[in-house]
Amino acid sequence: MIRLLIIDDQQEARNLMDAFLRDYHGIEVVGKASSVDEAIRLTIDQKPDLVLLDIQMPGKDGFAYVEELKEHKLVPGIIFVSAFEDYALRAIKSAAFDYLIKPIEKYELIAAIDRYYEYLKRNESFDYGLLIDLLKRSRPERIRLNTRTGYFLADPEDIIYIEADGNYCLIKLASGKTETSTLRLGNIEKMFDNTVFIRISRSFIININHLSRVDRRANMCYLEHNGCEYKIQVPAKNIKLLDDRI
Repeated sequence: MIRLLIIDDQQEARNLMDAFLRDYHGIEVVGKASSVDEAIRLTIDQKPDLVLLDIQMPGKDGFAYVEELKEHKLVPGIIFVSAFEDYALRAIKSAAFDYLIKPIEKYELIAAIDRYYEYLKRNESFDYGLLIDLLKRSRPERIRLNTRTGYFLADPEDIIYIEADGNYCLIKLASGKTETSTLRLGNIEKMFDNTVFIRISRSFIININHLSRVDRRANMCYLEHNGCEYKIQVPAKNIKLLDDRI
């Protein structure tokens, strides 16, 4: 019997994968988590053999879960789930992990679990360190952001903050220029390293490499670049997010 944990921030996706596996002999779903912190607690408590792991999640993403697994010396098998074909999937494949692209079909999920059984038969282990290294090395230097007329390429280091503007986003660059992207803030959030880019409110993502000070009394953070200062309101409950990352 394989003990399996499902990790996805979307309830519909969690329930769908659970439903697909109900008739699969030899699988026991031991938990469903909507966040990395919840997933780590369940992993410690339930000790699953296999994890279905969504890559793009708000806050900590799927790779943050992998890094925390390594810290806790936990080694379940992992099948990654993604809505996007991007650099991360190339790294996953190179490290011999398995992955599925959303929307997932039942036969694809079953085939992936069958492949996991083959890993077990061959007594293969999952090298989390190799995966993390490949991800870091393959992360693109510049990120493509769609615009009304096409797209522009941005070096993450040059982005000071990203602000939601209706269905669009305003990208404030170190050059002082502001670009407008047709992507929503939630979609842009998934494209950036969440150890550097933090969503501090419903409307703002900031690059903490440009963070100069935080005023807890005024619930304000200040970003600075080349003598220019940018003041952004932070909900009181999210001030701790900044504290935890600095």
